[in-house]
Amino acid sequence: MPLVETAPQPAPSPTSPIAQSAPPAASPPRVDSTGKRRLIEELRKQTEAVLAQVRDATGNFREIDRLEAVQNLPAPVSASVTVLGTGARDFRTKVGYEVAAYECLAEMEAVEALVLVDETARDITAKDVPAARRKLSGFLKRYHEPTADNQKPLSRYLTSVLSLCDRSKNEAETHLKRAKSLDSAGKKSEALREYQEIYRIYPNPITADKIRQLER
Repeated sequence: MPLVETAPQPAPSPTSPIAQSAPPAASPPRVDSTGKRRLIEELRKQTEAVLAQVRDATGNFREIDRLEAVQNLPAPVSASVTVLGTGARDFRTKVGYEVAAYECLAEMEAVEALVLVDETARDITAKDVPAARRKLSGFLKRYHEPTADNQKPLSRYLTSVLSLCDRSKNEAETHLKRAKSLDSAGKKSEALREYQEIYRIYPNPITADKIRQLER
């Protein structure tokens, strides 16, 4: 039984502005150059505003060293992140993919990083650490290290959460071997304790289901 992944990977979140694949052909801008500059400036201002909200909610993107320390963003902040993500997707539609990808890459990645903070916090507090780990790993593989000083703490925060998820997964794997061996030997009570320890270290739906089976 796999421990670290929870069924097929879901489709990218609709609020994730640049996680979607590029269009097959160049997308023409929907606005003139003056309108484009205005939209770019609006996106930058909105991104800065929401970045400040999330920074305050996370203690200046304090790096995470325990899963228990992860908390959901306050509802108003989470709502602002969602609005920003939707706005960034609309922005790309209006100005064209090339403008979004090349002229505003830093802003678009900052938006997706903020969306990721919100989504992974909800995954972890919902006891689905593998989902958070998948999203973080996929994003950070293609993420450009920010040059703006105010975005560097955000980058370090996401890296710290992924590192914590990786450590938790590796620690849980050592218990999984014992749990499988005990279960195969018919030592259900001992196996149950091992799976409960796995769930404490690396909460995930697959282990939760296994615990329920053994408890029955």
